Amino acid sequence: MAPQPVDRLALARGVCERLCAAHGDALLLGGVYGSVARGEDTPWSDLEMLFATRDGHGFPRRNLLYRGTAVGYQVYEEGALVAALGKPDTDWPFRMGVLSVLRVLHGDPARPEGWLDVGRAVPLEAFRAALAEAAPGLVVESYGRMHSCMLRGATDDLHVSAIEVLLEMRTALCLLNGRWVTHDYLEGILEAAAFPLVPEGYARLAPALWRERHAAPALALADELVAGYRRLLEREGVPVRDAQSVDDLDL
Repeated sequence: MAPQPVDRLALARGVCERLCAAHGDALLLGGVYGSVARGEDTPWSDLEMLFATRDGHGFPRRNLLYRGTAVGYQVYEEGALVAALGKPDTDWPFRMGVLSVLRVLHGDPARPEGWLDVGRAVPLEAFRAALAEAAPGLVVESYGRMHSCMLRGATDDLHVSAIEVLLEMRTALCLLNGRWVTHDYLEGILEAAAFPLVPEGYARLAPALWRERHAAPALALADELVAGYRRLLEREGVPVRDAQSVDDLDL
């Protein structure tokens, strides 16, 4: 059953008004991102919002339902947000991407640009350190699961793991390049293809793997893509620690 008709931008303004009434001048900024901000929402779209508060005045983030429409909002205290933007991790690209497209409904529309400047000022060494820390949890397990699916004959599950490989690799490439994307799923992967540092053949291999529904060709594409990704990390001097004994594990 289709959801009820909802004017999502009007709904976003209503959410802003209620939270402004509840939190007063502690609420520094509120806005909407995603398809609603771009004017591309459909009757099935969700509503994604972000709020920033003065330090010490945060409130819980929520996921709600309004007339069949999923509504979710992130909440950051300004100091914590600025600190997070200045110290990259696997969530850094998401935060930067949201702020770069945020349609401000409450507060100073110029404020997000100041926060983005914090992220832009992060030195390359900090991104490389963040990627080295995160790399064991990106691509390795999902790529291995593709091979496990093939060995077990669970080929119907292999495509799900391929998507995870691509999304995790996109995160890794954001950190490697100190950049971010503004779309999710395939559009975000295509955005990442424009980064200066990507695996050989990424612009061809990544969308081909996303679209491939047959197990053997998908695995061949993943093998080529992941091999190029590993060579890229090695060439760029990203130290991915692979312990060879239990005593060497960083526990």
